[in-house]
Amino acid sequence: MKAPLKIIRISEVLTSYFPLSRSTFYLNLKAGLLPPSISLGEKSVGYIEHEYETVLEAMIAGNNNEEIKALVKSLVKQRQELITTQLGE
Repeated sequence: MKAPLKIIRISEVLTSYFPLSRSTFYLNLKAGLLPPSISLGEKSVGYIEHEYETVLEAMIAGNNNEEIKALVKSLVKQRQELITTQLGE
């Protein structure tokens, strides 16, 4: 059985995973070094916790920016596959 997905807000991302200023966070997000948010409603977004844990682990392991970008792309692709699988069932 898979663990349920946990959605976290930006405040938790910035305090628990990446203690950056918001502007630096958004620059890294735009550069593809962090996974993008998901929509939670008309004016609300969240971030998938395990994706941020995975990126942090890769950074700790010494992966360079290009490897991190490839990892982020892979995580986003997994999201799409999950959606496709869920809709197909």
